Amino acid sequence: MLPAIGAIHDRPGVYHYAPKEHGLERGSELDPSVWTALMAAFPEGSFLVGLSSIHWREASKYGERAFRYCQHDVGHPLGTLRFAAAALGWKLCLLDRVGDDVVSQLLGLDRDVDYAGAEREHPELLTVVVRGNWASDRGLCLSKELAAQGAASRWYGTGNALSPEHGIDWPVIDAVAAATANPTTASDEDFSRFPAEGELFEPPVRSGAFTASSVILGRRSAVSMDASSTISAATFYRMLARLMPTRDGRSMPWDAIPWRPRIHLGLFVHRVTDLAPGLYALARNPSMVEPLRQAMRLKFLWRRPASCPRGLPLYLLQEGDCRAQAASVSCGQDIAGDGAFCLAMIADYRDSLVAYGAAFYRNLFWEAGLVGQVLYLEAEEAVISATGIGCYFDDPVHEVFGISSRDWQSFYHFTVAGPVEDRRLTTLPAYHLENK
Repeated sequence: MLPAIGAIHDRPGVYHYAPKEHGLERGSELDPSVWTALMAAFPEGSFLVGLSSIHWREASKYGERAFRYCQHDVGHPLGTLRFAAAALGWKLCLLDRVGDDVVSQLLGLDRDVDYAGAEREHPELLTVVVRGNWASDRGLCLSKELAAQGAASRWYGTGNALSPEHGIDWPVIDAVAAATANPTTASDEDFSRFPAEGELFEPPVRSGAFTASSVILGRRSAVSMDASSTISAATFYRMLARLMPTRDGRSMPWDAIPWRPRIHLGLFVHRVTDLAPGLYALARNPSMVEPLRQAMRLKFLWRRPASCPRGLPLYLLQEGDCRAQAASVSCGQDIAGDGAFCLAMIADYRDSLVAYGAAFYRNLFWEAGLVGQVLYLEAEEAVISATGIGCYFDDPVHEVFGISSRDWQSFYHFTVAGPVEDRRLTTLPAYHLENK
């Protein structure tokens, strides 16, 4: 949702991003007075970005697992948006008090007339992009009355059908979507116990061989790993350190979400120089080290690697070759054992739902996707590659780490290493930017 911008349109409006064209499609025109009222709580020049999911698109391939994959795929673009905003010197924040009904109205997703024959979009989240710093309350609510005024604006176009046939119906997806509707996340932004940036990174903190644009545009998902590449311990630590919020609460992209980390890592380390192969754990919230220790196998070592930065809550659990285990719990996929390391994202599950309600089930997947997006970019910067692994066996993951309580749940897998280049594929520039 954009204000009047000379090069785009002379009135505020709602736009759909068309990735193939790398452009905007105008969905509606908003009355300027409605836009002014809607954006009154934000700094001048701010605008809104919303994300939605088409459940059928994933269900056509993955059946009922589609719901969680859609939520992973919300977390990844949330990270993409935050990085893009940062590259322009802007800030992006999730508006965690805005319910699904308001998002639907604002984005026009509830307009039945515009979806005749097209797959429905499910509202996910709304963010605000601020051109500069913003210290105000991002947990504010946008009123249904204002959203209704926006929905009454002039709308253009209709939804495009992705397929004339939809095959098997998966009603459980709609049931879960209904059960997790209307997120109202409570903010808990006290990061005083988190490490300072200097405790995570060796100086200089932000040195790199690549620009942000080269890393972002170069990012690819590996389809196969070479089963031989190693990475240095320094690279490994830096990648994990990027997954940690810092004490000032401004570490990017973690400043985009208002809750302390609920996703922690169980790592299968295969080939990291000067680091023993084996099982490791990273508590992304330092205060959760002891709860994780209590939840996992009692005989684990919980030993800090000697070379580990002092602010990184990384622990060796058990030494040994765990390549076969990594592949086994990842649906038998060799790519999990062929990497330099693989990881399982383990959610602080039951306490999250008790604290924030059923809707936070989606937020846990968003956080997992955001972790994955950071790993993708860190791997690209390290001249290696990464890929998300959506197929994994929950119970075997829990068995590997000795987790018997339902308080903790496996949410996503990732693997990082040197890729095997598929020479059958041709890589073209992501967008035609020559004249822009």
